[in-house]
Amino acid sequence: MTGPQDMTGPTASAQIRWGGVVWGLLLTLFAGSTLYVLASAERAAEVALWLRSLTPGSAWALAAAVLGLIIVVSALLGGIRASQRRRVRPRV
Repeated sequence: MTGPQDMTGPTASAQIRWGGVVWGLLLTLFAGSTLYVLASAERAAEVALWLRSLTPGSAWALAAAVLGLIIVVSALLGGIRASQRRRVRPRV
């Protein structure tokens, strides 16, 4: 039977969840830029003009670039997570 004294022993340090950190930073950057644009009527009008000036081809290219960025960030974070798991897993 184990008692409370077993709970106070040294424990492994918690790993940083890099996925949460990176996605949190990206969402903070997106929210900050959105607030920056919406804080001024001139900036909002400039962004609206820019969006209206996009051709269908440039809109698709922009969407593909955003999707590509999401894929690259996800792949990098997956690689980081896999290396963290390999480092923690005991060798038999």
